[in-house]
Amino acid sequence: MAHSISVEQFLNVRGATTPKFAPDGRTLACLSNESGVWQVWALDLADPGAGPRQLTFHDDAVSDIAYAPGRDDLLYVMDSGGDERHQFHLLLGGAESRPLTDHPAVMHNWGGWSRDGRQIAFTANRRDPALMDAFVMDVAGGTATRVFDADGWYTIAAIAPDMSRLLLLESIGSSDQELHLLTVATGERQPFAHNAGRCRYQCCRWRADGAGIYALTNQGRDHLGIALLDAAGGELVWLHTPDNDVEEIALSRDETRLASVTNVDGYARLAVHDLASGGMTTAPALPPGKITALDWSPDGGRLAFALSGSTHNSDIWLWDLADGKVRQLTHSDRAGADRDDWIEPELIHFPTFDDRRIPAFLYLPPGPAPAAGLPAVIFVHGGPESQYLPEFRPDIQFLLARGYAVLAPNVRGSTGYGAAYAALDDVHKRMDSVADLKHARLWLGARADIDDARIAVYGGSYGGFMVLAAITEYPDLWKTAVNFYGIADFQTFFERTGPWRRKHRAMEYGDPVRDADFLRSISPIHKVDRIEVPLFVAQGLTDPRVPPHESEQIVAALRDRGLPVDYVTVPDEGHGFVKRANRIRIYGAMAEFLDRYL
Repeated sequence: MAHSISVEQFLNVRGATTPKFAPDGRTLACLSNESGVWQVWALDLADPGAGPRQLTFHDDAVSDIAYAPGRDDLLYVMDSGGDERHQFHLLLGGAESRPLTDHPAVMHNWGGWSRDGRQIAFTANRRDPALMDAFVMDVAGGTATRVFDADGWYTIAAIAPDMSRLLLLESIGSSDQELHLLTVATGERQPFAHNAGRCRYQCCRWRADGAGIYALTNQGRDHLGIALLDAAGGELVWLHTPDNDVEEIALSRDETRLASVTNVDGYARLAVHDLASGGMTTAPALPPGKITALDWSPDGGRLAFALSGSTHNSDIWLWDLADGKVRQLTHSDRAGADRDDWIEPELIHFPTFDDRRIPAFLYLPPGPAPAAGLPAVIFVHGGPESQYLPEFRPDIQFLLARGYAVLAPNVRGSTGYGAAYAALDDVHKRMDSVADLKHARLWLGARADIDDARIAVYGGSYGGFMVLAAITEYPDLWKTAVNFYGIADFQTFFERTGPWRRKHRAMEYGDPVRDADFLRSISPIHKVDRIEVPLFVAQGLTDPRVPPHESEQIVAALRDRGLPVDYVTVPDEGHGFVKRANRIRIYGAMAEFLDRYL
């Protein structure tokens, strides 16, 4: 085992994401964690040699940015210590900052700017913690007017060009969403885009003429495609329907082009669609990985995006449509690492109990395996409505550098493979995904280059529940386990999670009243007597999604049984660890734990 490899080197690798063109096209703002936490930075595109400059200097992470149309004022979104009570701030001319909202106990979900840059629209749970009402704010005066009293979880999907209407997205469940049109002046809400069954909507973009709305949806399909919705009644015309999910679109300012990112077996494919001819141009060759945060230059000739690959830390790239070339704009610090030392995974498919082939990414450390085989870690993503993607992950590369093999499966219930696959673990089918995890373990252990006696399971959030389920349902398969803020008891989870999440989560996991017996039957806390392996647990103490009680009770139960448990808590982090000093402490402790027990 390569014990000399330190976690600091990997967690000091920086990144950049979320590019946004200023209205003049000369400046590109982005988020970077060069300072140790995600902050707003800016690049002068006319002087690339000048390098990025930092614009905000907060202790907490900035999560989103949006320029005001027509001027150099930048709105940014930030919570406090990971508590997800996001507030809006306005950076005036790239210098002075002032708060637009100041309600520390309230969640604010960013919607968008009006086209004249005078107003913003958003949703917030000021009236009731469980309900997200719609607001319109006059930015100059700072006055926010509630224009819709919600009866559920709503976000602003799009804003009419004249600000007279808002397109509201109601999230009943992760795969069950509905659109509504809200008339701002009257508060009247009307159903929009009538659904035939459950479906999703993403990336809605209202045309300047007000007549149509571009959107991603899987209405009547298994995969997300690009559609144009008639703004009067929601009737749909398909523009692009590949046999893979289109996951992001961006409309050029002149509305002649639409950029898209399609997910093909976890790898991003970037393209530009000519809306007049229907033609499509694919991007030049790019490093394999994940592409997000598309943004067009004001003249519609350049497309900025963030790219992260297994051997490429996240950076901002630019595609110039005039000459067809792409170039990397930021070169975030790699902390002295050589990309050749980072490992690309192999996409594999393993058989499971019902003869399905489950996709997964297999990483093997460099050099020949020892005679006894490599120790291995199976990493389980969260969500469950998520997907493991071959993007840069310092924790995975760190494990590889220390001599561990890593398998990252996308068990049933993962997104990226169509609606039918994502629904395979809903409610009473929950434990089928845990069975997939068992078969991932059996497949990995049968390899000649893996030590079958030294395999661990590691995951966070819902992935943490999967870890606890794996070591209670199949306790003899694992050598040890790592659980970051995972659900131990669905009853206490529903009692303590943020009230705005309960109905939404019940659609996925089951109703806490109607399905109480089932939820109890799958909760790992009631099977603690089956656990036979040491457990590492990490928890942010401000986590509103999976509150600390979930970790505390599993730790207490195992300590009562005398089993080895390492428990690390972080007072200033929520659902996920974003501050570099905290990440170094947590992952360093995890590495020491794995070296001790695996």
